[in-house]
Amino acid sequence: MKKLIIAGLGPGPSELVTLAAFNEARDSDLILIPKSHENDNRQGAAEKIIFSLMPEKNLTRLFFPMISDAARRDEIIYSQLLKLKDRLENSKKIFFPVIGDSMLYSTGAYLLASMLKIFPELEYKFLPGVSAHSLVASIAKKFLAQGDEILTIIPGTLVKDPEKILNALKFSDTVAIYKPTAIENIKKFLPGPFRKIIRVDFAGIPEKEKIFYGAEALENINEYLSLILIWR
Repeated sequence: MKKLIIAGLGPGPSELVTLAAFNEARDSDLILIPKSHENDNRQGAAEKIIFSLMPEKNLTRLFFPMISDAARRDEIIYSQLLKLKDRLENSKKIFFPVIGDSMLYSTGAYLLASMLKIFPELEYKFLPGVSAHSLVASIAKKFLAQGDEILTIIPGTLVKDPEKILNALKFSDTVAIYKPTAIENIKKFLPGPFRKIIRVDFAGIPEKEKIFYGAEALENINEYLSLILIWR
């Protein structure tokens, strides 16, 4: 039976990769690596982690377009898999790593949908990874939620529905905002007061990581790999 493993590698540092993900990657016949820019041959975050742990492995890149047109996105992914069909058919275990947690805003969902079109009997398994908001909370040295507190995760792309953001904030004690670059004037969506605010750009990537606190965390947000945590 052909098997697909979708594994979260954590937010960046190779030491945060779980032993389960490492073992599955090591024992796989084919490793598919996501990349977000079609003509960019530089190593992406997931590729860097896998390469640092097992440089002997051959990695196959797949382009995952960052577009809102879901049908077009799925068509692009599916067409790439068709071109790889012979290799897929000859691979008993296929490994697909993603940054962060495999179950949260994961490109693994798009890959799985296309793989099932080609291999309807495909067996698949998910391996969780350390989430970016857990890493940022550890940098802030503050627990995400305690007791009966409510933690809410909001994608910045929800800016098209500001009322939904405000309603979510109304009942939240702690808020994690992914992709905050999508929100032009983030302050207007965040009625205070706040106990603590932190933004981390490129969390877990030492050579790029930048940390901002307080009001500064809500200004000049221009990195896609940013995450904001707010304690109300």
